[in-house]
Amino acid sequence: MGIVTDRLRGRKTNHVVEDLGPVDDRDSQDTPPENLARAEKEAEQHPEEVTKEAPIGVQKAEAAALVWTKKAIAITYGWIWVCYFMLALHEYIGSNVLYYAYSNFQSASQVTTAYILATIIGGVLKLPIGKLLGLWGRAEGLIVFLCVYILGMIILAACNGPNSFAAGYVFYWIGYDAIYLILEIYIADTSGLRNRAFAFAFSTTPFICCAFTGSLAANSFVKTSGWRWAYGAFAIVQPFVFAPLIYIFKHYERKAYKQGLLTRVPSGRTTMQSIIHYIHEFDVVGALILMAAFVLFLLPFSLASYGRTQYHNAAFIAQVVIGFCLFFVFAAWEKWVARVHFIPYGHLRDRTVIGACVLAAILYFSFYCWDSYFYNFVMVVYDLDITHAGYLTSIYTVGSCVWSPVFGLWIRQTKEFKYSCLFFAVPLMVLGAGLMIHFRGQDADIGYVIMCQIFIAFAGGMLVIGEQMAVMCASTRDNIPIMLSIVSLFTSIGGAIGAAVSAAIYSNTFPEALRKALPASAQADWETLYAGGYLAQMKYAPGTEVREAINFAWGHMEKYEAIAATAVLVLAFPCVIMWRHYSVDKKQNKGTML
Repeated sequence: MGIVTDRLRGRKTNHVVEDLGPVDDRDSQDTPPENLARAEKEAEQHPEEVTKEAPIGVQKAEAAALVWTKKAIAITYGWIWVCYFMLALHEYIGSNVLYYAYSNFQSASQVTTAYILATIIGGVLKLPIGKLLGLWGRAEGLIVFLCVYILGMIILAACNGPNSFAAGYVFYWIGYDAIYLILEIYIADTSGLRNRAFAFAFSTTPFICCAFTGSLAANSFVKTSGWRWAYGAFAIVQPFVFAPLIYIFKHYERKAYKQGLLTRVPSGRTTMQSIIHYIHEFDVVGALILMAAFVLFLLPFSLASYGRTQYHNAAFIAQVVIGFCLFFVFAAWEKWVARVHFIPYGHLRDRTVIGACVLAAILYFSFYCWDSYFYNFVMVVYDLDITHAGYLTSIYTVGSCVWSPVFGLWIRQTKEFKYSCLFFAVPLMVLGAGLMIHFRGQDADIGYVIMCQIFIAFAGGMLVIGEQMAVMCASTRDNIPIMLSIVSLFTSIGGAIGAAVSAAIYSNTFPEALRKALPASAQADWETLYAGGYLAQMKYAPGTEVREAINFAWGHMEKYEAIAATAVLVLAFPCVIMWRHYSVDKKQNKGTML
């Protein structure tokens, strides 16, 4: 979630002439410990000045922190919490009314494609968003992506077919993810290292109450004004929710200009030169190649789970092969053609950043391995209604959001996070996922499943905070937004791959297990039961032969998904070991901090 200072480490792009010419390589000699020490030294030597070498977006954030008061920051954090609450509330409302939105065309392949595109495109766009915030500013970025978010809700509210639904869904999630990222960057801008873990964790607490109230609000929309107003109402309300925050950003920015902390420096570029500059700065071609590679490589696996294609089909093979080859095309583009790298490879050479990013991908890969079909699994196997199934699947959200502020306070007191993650969080995550292998299916009590979910939730809450703190400690103040963006990119990639693997496991284990377990009298119905999902499967009463066979198939499938999730978590240990042992009592930011 951030911006790049010096654009990218090891790259050079300055002013007009050099923007239109080749970029010279230069290797920074700063190591991560030196970065933190240099940031502390800069804050001590020039406490009342903005950092002149920083990009304008960072200078604006720094200047605002130099001119506002403790009261202002307290009010701002309170309003940020309101913004998070409204984002979380609509996320839960949207997830509950979504079925009604596409109930007339849910079999259309565009719906499935939209889910995957939103994840992949939203993930890849996080790096350009981080650059945008540095080159323009936090307020400007928030305005742009608030418009994208609102546009997505308007399209969803008005959609009458799968194409418009898919477009609205993709716009909605791109805007949502960007806004969330910007708010996190703002928290990083305005909090000291020692309090930052708690500030990040506190921002997730709205999800605790929304996990239970969201479904009730969605039900009220559906029964009264209709599902379209679940999007339309928030398209009207959300601009007024975020307007005060944008005003605060700009108010203190203008105040800094008046006090002389900031000065406007013309770029000296013409309009055409600016267009060329930003095309290179954001590496638009590289971003498009990378998005195409992930879409073509991952999309066929998910489509196969919905029966849209088969593994032996020429279309499936062609998409996977082309997608795989595009990764090499992207590497060639980055090495020999791109003047500014899309991925900041200089940062990825640091062991702490590598460990945190790979850990982020592993955690989301593991999560989506077992979670993708978990809702249907618990509903069918344990015969739960929609409400209780929703409560059970909300354990991770609620548990992680409750425990992460506790971990934030722990970091504030102990000033460390590495060994807490290594010796408590990672083993607890492996234990929770590993026990799912045994405590699943119709023969296990649901209480053990809840226990596993609590273990995974507590561990996940700690590790997400830990990985974010690791990259922020390894970075200079200027580079924090881009570091958070890199972590978010890896989470999106890991989640997309995990979902694809889960879909592949489901389509290759569930149908076979169902056919084998069904009694002879129901063998002809296996395709109907498979394609009909939990609605068709729950028509059979618990205890009947057919329902027992269905429960067995779900348990069989979940076993292999839990095995995949647990196996990959072994790699989490070396990832955390790679982190440097940072003390969070260093001063990284200037101005009035939380």
